[in-house]
Amino acid sequence: MPMYKKKPVAVECYRLEENNLEQLSYWSHAEILRRPNGEPSGMMVMTLEGNMHGKMGDYLIKGVRGEFYFCDKDIFEETYEEINNDNDKA
Repeated sequence: MPMYKKKPVAVECYRLEENNLEQLSYWSHAEILRRPNGEPSGMMVMTLEGNMHGKMGDYLIKGVRGEFYFCDKDIFEETYEEINNDNDKA
C-alpha cells in the first residue's frame, strides 16, 4: 500500500485570545462568538466546507490558498513548529 507524507508548508496563524479577537476578526472576516453575558467564547469563520467554529485557545490558520480554518491547540502543537520568518527582520 502506498504511503504519503504531508509536504512542509508555511502558514500564517494566530492563537485565539481575548485580547486579539477584534484583530483576527478583521484579518479573517470571522465573527466573534459571545456567551449570553457578553464574554467571548470563540469565533466562526466561513470555510470551503461551510461555517467552522473555533474556541478560545484554538489557532486560526490562513491556508495556502488564502482560506481560513481553526485547529485545536493540542493538535496544532503536535503538527506545527515555529519557523524563522526573514520578512519580519528590519
